[in-house]
Amino acid sequence: MLEALIQLQQMIEEISQEKMPIEIQEINLENIFLKNVSKGEVIVHVGDKPAEFYFVVTGIFRSYYIDREGNDVTRIFTSEGSGFGVETLFNEKASPCCTEALENSRVLVIPGQQIKELISTSSYFTKFYINLLEESIHYKIERESSFLLKSATERYLDFKRYYPKLEERVNQSYIASYLGITPVSLSRIRKTIREEN
Repeated sequence: MLEALIQLQQMIEEISQEKMPIEIQEINLENIFLKNVSKGEVIVHVGDKPAEFYFVVTGIFRSYYIDREGNDVTRIFTSEGSGFGVETLFNEKASPCCTEALENSRVLVIPGQQIKELISTSSYFTKFYINLLEESIHYKIERESSFLLKSATERYLDFKRYYPKLEERVNQSYIASYLGITPVSLSRIRKTIREEN
């Protein structure tokens, strides 16, 4: 558990862009726990109102929407050193997507109420939250402009830059879905890139 907390602290410091004050490092940890999540297990379902933040210690998660035809469309991947769930803590709306483990994983589960209290009482955590929201907005803008302005090949190369080493660990159909293309198109793009190099 200590190693997981150190990883969490490093992520928070990276996003906050400053060292965590010692008094914050000594906050009550009794409600924070490690959870094992099996490959294929859905940890958040459409319609859930998650009351926790999940920090990924090991493994990969995929958040996805389900379209009108019942197909799933990959929204984002979350792997070691990152987290998910903070976006629904404050608006208290139902989750529009599912989040599932793509391999056996471990997450640090932090109660949303504890995060809300830290953000409202600590200027350090307020800054962390603002920076986290800014990163999220930046990601969404880049993702939108990618679909509007870039070719499928460019989106694939962006994926490889944004998610290094993930391609070998994730089902190709999930990557194709994330890119907005078919698995056949993804295979064609990868073959063309290999031939050009």
